[in-house]
Amino acid sequence: MRVDYHTHHYRCGHAEGEMADYAEAAIAVGFDEIGLSDHSPIYHLGDDPQARPQTAMSQHELPRYMRAMEEVRGTYAGRITVRLGVESDYIAGWDAHYRGLWAGYPLDYAIGSVHWLFGDWSIFSRHLPAGRTVDEVYAEYLRCTIGAARSGAYDIIGHLDCIKTNGWLPARWRTPLLEETVAALAEGGVAIELNVSGWRKPVADCYPGPELLTLCQRAGVPVTFGSDAHRPEQVGFQWQRAVALLRAVGYGEIATFRGRQRVMVPLEDG
Repeated sequence: MRVDYHTHHYRCGHAEGEMADYAEAAIAVGFDEIGLSDHSPIYHLGDDPQARPQTAMSQHELPRYMRAMEEVRGTYAGRITVRLGVESDYIAGWDAHYRGLWAGYPLDYAIGSVHWLFGDWSIFSRHLPAGRTVDEVYAEYLRCTIGAARSGAYDIIGHLDCIKTNGWLPARWRTPLLEETVAALAEGGVAIELNVSGWRKPVADCYPGPELLTLCQRAGVPVTFGSDAHRPEQVGFQWQRAVALLRAVGYGEIATFRGRQRVMVPLEDG
């Protein structure tokens, strides 16, 4: 089975295309399931519905997004399975907010991603936050990932180790806190994704990288696939390469989702 559970479209402000374009792209490359998972609104930066307009959809847009996903699912019934998803920020202290928010919608899965540290510092920033070191940033990223895994708000943890994108990964990255993070993923019952978007970026590495992916496999953490497509033509990006990597580190199954329930299926080249 070929599945791609991480895609974005125009609503987030930094991607292209309609949701139907992503369904069409998935059909064109022979996928069985396509997940729609645009960036949810940002809540922790205040009540401005247009907070960070090039980063996520507005708060007012969320109900329309949910209805639009259902419409796409109906339109493509019989041609491809469309799963309803969302990529959501994890912010410490906002666990109950997100648990309640996602419980109110007919989602198949929710991706929890750590994008913000220390309140308003983006992990994709090209500059460290004032007064912080790389080691401190990395430790905070791991603590937030642990929080996301234990929050009960998410089914998938997004782009694990994405903190390395602009160099915020210390030379000694395999720390006791990282070991605790992997254990928290396993104990929290969440999956990770093999997010291949890093293969399109200067960092030239997937999220998580092979060594961390191996640690997750050994701990029994389930995995799914995410292209993190921001254009329709990126759907299913590097699928065969991803399958080869997953097999190399020991994975034989891939996680699929329906109604917030995980179903493991054999990992096949397709």
